[in-house]
Amino acid sequence: MKVGDLIRFPETGYTGVILGFTPAGSALTFINEDVPFKNPTWITKRTLKRCAEVISNAEGDSQS
Repeated sequence: MKVGDLIRFPETGYTGVILGFTPAGSALTFINEDVPFKNPTWITKRTLKRCAEVISNAEGDSQS
């Protein structure tokens, strides 16, 4: 996963865009739906790998 990737969280159906990463391994992610938390939000890379899938990478190639 990298900056600019469009991701989907299959459990909720939410989609989002990765805006950036910290050296410590967190990703600033904008969720495209209304959510009950601060948006954009920070998500660890580990959580992203476990809970999200890339549906379109930053170069525009579909992953699904």
